Amino acid sequence: MGGVDVGGRGSKRSMNAEINMIPFIDLLMVTVAFLLITAVWVTSSRLDANALVPGDPGPSPPDPMRTLHLAVGAESYTLTWRDQNVVVSEVTFSKNDADASRRELKDRIATEWRERGGHKNPEDLQTDQLILHTDNRMPYGEIAAVMDAVASTKREMRVGSNTQMVAAFSTTFSVK
Repeated sequence: MGGVDVGGRGSKRSMNAEINMIPFIDLLMVTVAFLLITAVWVTSSRLDANALVPGDPGPSPPDPMRTLHLAVGAESYTLTWRDQNVVVSEVTFSKNDADASRRELKDRIATEWRERGGHKNPEDLQTDQLILHTDNRMPYGEIAAVMDAVASTKREMRVGSNTQMVAAFSTTFSVK
């Protein structure tokens, strides 16, 4: 059995006490397993977005292309293309049935991108910008569904000799 021998000192009577190490090893193994499992769960439920509005533009500021603003209200969705501060177009439609309105949102985003999107060339490594305007009280499930609708619009991107389909928009949050 695993244990630790604590030897005696000098001429005094030796103490031979065994500490049972099995419970400590069991605790260590359970702790390691728990940490590994939670690390996998944390990385698998990640949504790609940022909150850099207006934010630092980075080393090279983006070109002044149009941005698509998606405002999610209690009763409707509003898609607005803006060229800096000038509104180019605006489409509002109601949220009647949850599944039907999400399908309509997905179709409208794809249509708007085909008509007015700026980065369509496969050689272009940038994506169009979509700013998602939501309320703080909006349920997480609805935010995830809207982001799925945004990410469903794909475009072809070529890097070197590899061509792949990527999301047409990079999403930024703007919470009210």
